[in-house]
Amino acid sequence: MTINFINNYDKVLITMNLELIGLSGRDKRIYEALLVAPEGSIRSLAEHTGINRGSVYESIKALRAVGLVTYVERGKQTRYSAKDPEVMHELINDRRRALHEMHSGVDTYIEHLALERRDNNIFHFASFYDGDEGLANILRDVLSTCRRRRINEYRVISSPKVSEYLYVNFPHFTRERVKLGVWVKVLRQGKPQPASADLAESRYLQDLSDTGSYTLIYGNKVAFVSIDAYNHLSGLIIENAGVAAMHRSLFDHTWSNVLKEEQSLTNNR
Repeated sequence: MTINFINNYDKVLITMNLELIGLSGRDKRIYEALLVAPEGSIRSLAEHTGINRGSVYESIKALRAVGLVTYVERGKQTRYSAKDPEVMHELINDRRRALHEMHSGVDTYIEHLALERRDNNIFHFASFYDGDEGLANILRDVLSTCRRRRINEYRVISSPKVSEYLYVNFPHFTRERVKLGVWVKVLRQGKPQPASADLAESRYLQDLSDTGSYTLIYGNKVAFVSIDAYNHLSGLIIENAGVAAMHRSLFDHTWSNVLKEEQSLTNNR
């Protein structure tokens, strides 16, 4: 008989993805079976879940390794029981700590590779990105580049059309940017609209309608994002110190001129 967990369990548990803490979907099924029927044997678990004994044994090993299953010896049989699901919080915290330590290790490794590289300009190339997840990768690259190179400010020429869809797969981008202490200067296209964000300063480009083109200038990179008539986004990152320096200079010149125009309008009122 195969156990029907849908009728016995909170739907949140049913849909939970335990792969993020190193467990497979099969491991999850075995764990849930032990929650329903504690002190199960390999044989009973195989019968109740429809999973073969060898696979049940492998899942039990994985669950014991992360501390979600315990066992007792009853005569010649080993009986397994699930531990309190609250243990998952500790597993997540452990994974978070490990990832945090890995960040530092990766930064050190990257710096080591940079020292070993004979030609520091070897990575002059362009990368193409498409769709929501592709654009999320561009945003992740902005954060990782700023963090690794200790950049505390980058520049953006924004487009309302692009902005509406740019953060679909990375809705917490601004929060992560602020957490890193990174400022952004934004030259905005289109009609002035209320816009407020921490560690951000904006200016409006006078008499420029929304072109549907969005530019990010950060470190030695420039990213371009565009939107088509079907609201589909695609993007390009160019990693070249010269290209980045030129766009940074053009941005700063435009920023300065826009600031002068704003001050002139204020003085004439």
